[in-house]
Amino acid sequence: MSSATPYAARDGIKVYTRLGLRLYDPLIVGLLARHVWQCPAETFVAAYRKHLRANHADVGVGTGYCLDQCGFDAPAPRLALIDLQPNCLGFTARRLARYRPETYLRDARKPLLGIPAFDSVALGGILHCLPGDMREKAAVFDALRPICNPGATVFGFTLVNDAIAANHCRRLAWRALNDLRVVNCRDDTAAGLRHELTTRFRDCTVENVGCFAFFSARAH
Repeated sequence: MSSATPYAARDGIKVYTRLGLRLYDPLIVGLLARHVWQCPAETFVAAYRKHLRANHADVGVGTGYCLDQCGFDAPAPRLALIDLQPNCLGFTARRLARYRPETYLRDARKPLLGIPAFDSVALGGILHCLPGDMREKAAVFDALRPICNPGATVFGFTLVNDAIAANHCRRLAWRALNDLRVVNCRDDTAAGLRHELTTRFRDCTVENVGCFAFFSARAH
């Protein structure tokens, strides 16, 4: 049963223990995303390959799976990792050590000041781990404005409930993860995400793949 205590930012990062990080790719990316959410790992990696630039920031880095798999076209890219969870920063920085990443321990809902700007910024799976509804979560879009060069691509993906009702296994997994406060996305929809993007960016796209909404936009 859900707790009456409001979902907090710390809830969204609690599963990223050292053990959780080792299990994340095979269990979440390899099993849950592919077979329950109907969104195989290749789809996430393809989104990165499409939008990634040689001057890139990842906000909410998880395990760094997509960055590790997609690679950069440039021989010496600039990569920054931004996260509230030290375990994620350490794990991903070691995994991507070949790029010599910058690391920043920050709350992505607060203005990301003091960091030189980027040409692409990814929010891969962070929105469904943030407190509040989509309107409140969109604070992250405002917070990353200082690190976006003019015309920078902002892209990512997040769980939405548009296709949850279509499958019994999806409904069970959705309820369990929300009740356990691993995610917070009971009422998140692709339409709500699109609305928040279009009020802040240009050239916005939102596409549903399985239970995920993949999005991209351009900074002014």
